[in-house]
Amino acid sequence: MSLLRYAGDIQIELEARSENAYKALEYVYRVQTSQCTGGTEEKFDLQFNHSAWIRLTEIALRTANLFTKILVSHNNSLNSLTDQMFYTVVRNNVHGERMLYGSAVAIAPGIYKYDQFCPYAHRKNGSISVHDVAVNYDYHINTTEWWYGPKNQNFDNISVIEDTILYRSGDVLLPAVEEETPVAKLSDGYWTKPYYDCGGGDVWMVTYLAPIFGLDFEIKKPFFLGIASVDIELTLLDINQCDPDGKVEGALDVFRGTHHCLSSTKCLPLSGLGFKRGAYKCVCADGFYFPDIRAEDKFFLGLEIEVRWKEKDFPQFFSCTPCAPGCLTCDDNTPCLYTRNIALRIIILLLTVTTIIGIIFVSLVVYIYRSQMAIRTASPVFLQLMCLGCLLMCSYVFVIFPEPTAIICAAKGWPMHIGFVLMYGALVLKTWRISVIFRVGSIKKIQLPDYVLVQRLVPCIGVTVGFLAAWTAADPPRAETFRTEAGLKYQGCSQSWWYYAALGGELTLLLYGCYLCFTVRKAPAHFNESKKIAWTIYNAIILGSFNVVITIFIGYSAGPDVLYLLSFLEVQVYVTITICFIFGPKFWALYKKAEVSDFQATFSVTGRMKKPATAVSIIERFSTNIKTSGTQTSPEFFNAMYVKHKSSRPKPSIGSARVAPTP
Repeated sequence: MSLLRYAGDIQIELEARSENAYKALEYVYRVQTSQCTGGTEEKFDLQFNHSAWIRLTEIALRTANLFTKILVSHNNSLNSLTDQMFYTVVRNNVHGERMLYGSAVAIAPGIYKYDQFCPYAHRKNGSISVHDVAVNYDYHINTTEWWYGPKNQNFDNISVIEDTILYRSGDVLLPAVEEETPVAKLSDGYWTKPYYDCGGGDVWMVTYLAPIFGLDFEIKKPFFLGIASVDIELTLLDINQCDPDGKVEGALDVFRGTHHCLSSTKCLPLSGLGFKRGAYKCVCADGFYFPDIRAEDKFFLGLEIEVRWKEKDFPQFFSCTPCAPGCLTCDDNTPCLYTRNIALRIIILLLTVTTIIGIIFVSLVVYIYRSQMAIRTASPVFLQLMCLGCLLMCSYVFVIFPEPTAIICAAKGWPMHIGFVLMYGALVLKTWRISVIFRVGSIKKIQLPDYVLVQRLVPCIGVTVGFLAAWTAADPPRAETFRTEAGLKYQGCSQSWWYYAALGGELTLLLYGCYLCFTVRKAPAHFNESKKIAWTIYNAIILGSFNVVITIFIGYSAGPDVLYLLSFLEVQVYVTITICFIFGPKFWALYKKAEVSDFQATFSVTGRMKKPATAVSIIERFSTNIKTSGTQTSPEFFNAMYVKHKSSRPKPSIGSARVAPTP
């Protein structure tokens, strides 16, 4: 409760200060716009930051301490001095200090030859004028703030110092004497509230008064005997009504936050206008621009704003116009955000949907004709895995369709990279099996059925998933702001070394596939898809690399629509062209009803039918090279060939080569 009460008290105090600052500004405005009649009775009820004037207050303090020393050393009397000495001191105080308007010394009765004596020096018409204020003004009356204000202060804690002095007599120094002297500090002085000296100097000023002390020698206690003052001119100071900026506070920072700039503008102080209200200008804040874009001075003057505010005529003319969405700063309503081409993106989505439908159709055909040799010899399980990989990569186009966010950026790589490894991993493993089976000179029995290859594919997928999980956890792609070549901003996903590491791993997989295709280039045509697989991998390496380079160096500066189009083309390079190369010849064989099992024909990539050798001649040609394997091809396949040609040719000798049945 005490904490809440304390916070409430602070809020009340701040509101009171703000209200007093506004009242003071009203006073300033009234003085500006009316003729004063003389006097200094009206004051600012404000607490100023006096630290900016410490250098000037030292003049009054040294003057006061000088007269205090004279008083103490002359038994609390100034009769040893002359009027000219007093006049010289106050004149000297004003000389050389541009911000000092005047200086005075006023003393109590009984310590000088006059009951009242107050020499006052001030600036007038470019020179210094000095006169005794006490001749025509009784400053001992109770209404004189600059006398009774410092006199009524508590001086119990005044410092009294002891000096050791060796006076001179002729050519000889006299014995040392100890003198105790009160010394006034800054905190012992008295500040008046700022006022307008109407009828005098007609200037704004604030006065600092340093006390002059006498000393009661019996009890060693100082007592008040006068003041030395400096009048600090405020007319040359600028009133800063703008909001606090955290910098070192000035003397007039009490007026901070009293400007009338609207929320679409921000206040900047103007220098050189002096002690008057409205010494600021309202410039457009970030995110806004000046309504008159052809204006030379794009700001609103505080002087005019204050007049309109006083007259209760404050139109929205003093407000700035919001920038286009996405603009932090602007000079006009030129757009800053890239406007996405929704029509183009929908067309790309429709084409992707068409591709997905085609992949599903391919998968169904593979499933329906899985017992046909054109499909069976290519391992239907791996053909289905390739289709699954294609579907995952196509889903990438849907993931990146919305505006990028942190979640979308972190998730977009998963379907693309897993689908890539699933599709090309299946291709590479199929080629690897053929390479192992038909390695020249090897007669070792090999068991490589489909489930064995699947067991080898699973770790590849696991490594990919682990890499993606580490990427997402350690340094996931983030939504960042990019700029097109035209300067338009858009949201995109950041790239890091993780992205390039993934590309490097996929390139390594493709290069290994190229090597395997080279090793099986002489395998029997019935088993060999190396040419189609090689073309598929070459296409992925060349076109895929070209697409990545274009994306990195051109795509980001071209805008999100071009990036989206390049992503779609990347998917088409990996998916559509691969399906055409791998599945096209097989479906063409099914369409022509060519029985691969009869070895009556094989097909080129272009679909042309080539006349091969008979089945018996093929068996004879590879009788010493074909090893036992666990491929999809079953022993019934070779038995069928044997029965068909039994009547025309002798039974071929297969020797040690036989084909192991599929588990």
